[in-house]
Amino acid sequence: MAESEFAAHATALMSRVLGTQMPAIREAAALVADSLAAGGVLQSFATGHSRIVALELTGRAGGLASAGMLSVKDLVMFGGVDPGEILDPTYERVPGLAERIYELARPDAIDPFLIVSNSGINAAIVEMAQLARGRGHRVVAITSLAHTRSPSARHTAGPHLADLADVVIDNCAPIGDACVELTPEIRIGAVSSLTGVLIAQVLTELVCRRLMDRGAGVPVFVSANLAAGDDHNAALWERYGKRVRPVEP
Repeated sequence: MAESEFAAHATALMSRVLGTQMPAIREAAALVADSLAAGGVLQSFATGHSRIVALELTGRAGGLASAGMLSVKDLVMFGGVDPGEILDPTYERVPGLAERIYELARPDAIDPFLIVSNSGINAAIVEMAQLARGRGHRVVAITSLAHTRSPSARHTAGPHLADLADVVIDNCAPIGDACVELTPEIRIGAVSSLTGVLIAQVLTELVCRRLMDRGAGVPVFVSANLAAGDDHNAALWERYGKRVRPVEP
C-alpha cells in the first residue's frame, strides 16, 4: 500500500495547531468557562462542512450539556420553512439568515458564541458574528487565517469572521482546505474538519478543567449506550433542554 500524503499533512497540521494555537484556545476556554459558571451556555454556529466542528461540541458523550448548536436547518425544524428553500449549497451566502436563526433560538446575552468557518467570508457567518457582538455576546472564531487573508479567496464586501471575534483560533488549514495535489488542477484531502475537531475537544477539556478548578459544576453527558446513560443525560436535558437545541438522531 502506498504511503498516504494526506496522513503526513494531517499529522503535521495537528502538531502545528497544538504548537501555535494553545494560547488562543486557553483564552477561549477562560472566556467560555466564565460564562458557563455564571449560568450561560455555549452557542456554536457553522454552515457547510464546518458544522462537523460545531456538532463535535454538542450533545455527545464526554461533551458539555451546556453547549448547543445553531444551524441553518433550524429554519426548517423550528421555523416552518420549506426544506427545499435551504438545499441550495450557496444558501449560506444569503443576507439575513443569521438574524432569522438567532431569533428562533433567542440565546441569553451571557451565552458565548463559537462560530466556525474555514473561509470566514460567507454572509451567514459574518452576520452571525456581527449580530452576536451587537447583542452583547462574546465571540470565539475557529477559521483558517491562511484562507481568509489570501488574495485568492472569493471576494466579499465587509469584514471577515476573524475581524469580528474576541478570540481567533486558527485551524491552520491551507488556502482552499485541500492539502494534497494530485495534479495542478486536482487537489484533495480537506483538513479543516480534522483540525477543527481537535480544537473543539481541547477547548472542551480546558473549559471543564477550569470549571472544576473554580468549584463549579461540570455538566457532561455520558454515552447513552451505557446502562446509566439515559438517566444521567435525562437530568441534564431537564436542566438545559429549553436553552440547547436537541441533536437529531
